[in-house]
Amino acid sequence: MKTGMNELPPIRVEVPVCAFRPYASREYQDTFPFPAPSTVYGMLLSFLGVRRENKRLHLGVEMALAVDRLPAGSKVFRKLRRGPDLEDTRPDYQDLLIDLRLWIWLRKGEDQTNPPLSVRMFEALAKPEMIEGRCGGLSLGESSYLVDRIHADRTPPDALIYLVPDEAGFYSFPVWVDHQDSRNTIHKRFSIGEAEPVQDGLAKAWFKIGVP
Repeated sequence: MKTGMNELPPIRVEVPVCAFRPYASREYQDTFPFPAPSTVYGMLLSFLGVRRENKRLHLGVEMALAVDRLPAGSKVFRKLRRGPDLEDTRPDYQDLLIDLRLWIWLRKGEDQTNPPLSVRMFEALAKPEMIEGRCGGLSLGESSYLVDRIHADRTPPDALIYLVPDEAGFYSFPVWVDHQDSRNTIHKRFSIGEAEPVQDGLAKAWFKIGVP
């Protein structure tokens, strides 16, 4: 099967329960309504079996994100760890998202790898037996937020809610995370609007991983 760069379908990801904690959260653990682009990128690399130390492999890939609808919220009361001390735990509230249905578009951008991430994902979803080096469950963010289903889908809904790059946007999300030196982590501002037709929303939703 040929997979032309401009013909690759979006990827649909379904996660029953998840949370994306804002960096500034302290005692009360709230959640963003969308996963950060860096979180989505990490999930895709994990699916392909790419180790964390090799995550620069597809630096510069272009991505667009949307959801069917903003997921419903829930609140739980659970024991949470505070800091590195395993004994420093106490109960507190945490917000969760229920039934996240995420759409991911990929295109080459500045990805210099051959094949680029967009093609690798399409081929791996078509033939998962070709994936090497991956083990365990696939998660979006923390290991407990397991992905229920991931597949290529050529028929997204007529309208979706997009994560749109916007210098005046309310949300600040990392498009790159440096776990060794936080000064190299790259944030970009985004907004979340109303549901839009797929082509209209997609036209303004593209951004690059690892590029401000």
